[in-house]
This record gives sequence, C-alpha cells and structure tokens, in this order.
Amino acid sequence: MSIPLRRPSLPPLPRPAGGPRSPRFGRGRRGQPPQPWILTGRDVSAPPPAHRRLAWPRPAALGALAAGAVCAALLLVSLRMDSIRLRYALADAVRAEQELLDQQRRLIVQVRHLRDPRRLEALAGELGLAPAACLVDLDHPRACPEPAP
Repeated sequence: MSIPLRRPSLPPLPRPAGGPRSPRFGRGRRGQPPQPWILTGRDVSAPPPAHRRLAWPRPAALGALAAGAVCAALLLVSLRMDSIRLRYALADAVRAEQELLDQQRRLIVQVRHLRDPRRLEALAGELGLAPAACLVDLDHPRACPEPAP
C-alpha cells in the first residue's frame, strides 16, 4: 500500500457575487478568500485579539545596529580630532611664517644699511682708501667716465 506524499488539492472556493474588491467584503488572510464584514451581531464584550508581535528587532539586529552606531560615533570623533590637530598645525605654520617675514624685513633693512654708498665712502676713508671717482649703482648700472690722465 502506498502513502501519498502530497495532500490532494481542494477545488477553489466560489467567489461571492460582489467580487474580491467589493466594499462589502474585507481582505482575507493569505491563501483564503475574503470574508464578509459583519457589522451587526458583533460581540464587543470580548477583548480584541492580541496583535502578533513582530519578530524584529532581534537582539542580534540590535547588537549590529549598536555596533554600527558606535563605529559611526568613533569615526566622527576621529575626524573631529584630526580637524583640531590640523587647525593647531595651521596656526603654528602661520606663526612661523610671520616670524620669517619679520626676519626678512629686518635683513632687508640691514642689507640696505650695509650697502649705503655714504656709509661705504666713510668706511673707505677710515681704511685709507682713495675716494671713489664714480659710484656704480648695482640696481641700475651705467658706465663710468674714463679718468683723465
């Protein structure tokens, strides 16, 4: 004797005359035909059926969500610390640039003082050198006249 592996399928139930989308009929459960709405004779003294609890959120899903939130927070903290570190480095670089510019200004003044023709003439007189017959400006050079023999 053989045992059937599948249950024989039942013939489909006939649909009501109004059709499944008619306002007279409510939505049926999955795989069942829609049931008519009963507006009279409903027992209101009985408590409503308990709603089925959703399977989500599971502890594993909550753990994954919490881990993602912690990772995102750590990423934001590290980005904030990097931006603060870069701001301090930028402030140090600007301060160093200002010091270098001040030093450059002081050195330009010192070079102009050392190259001053009147100072050089006085220094040459102290050292016993002959007075210059012609001064040559290195910024705008021009030929000196020939000395008379």
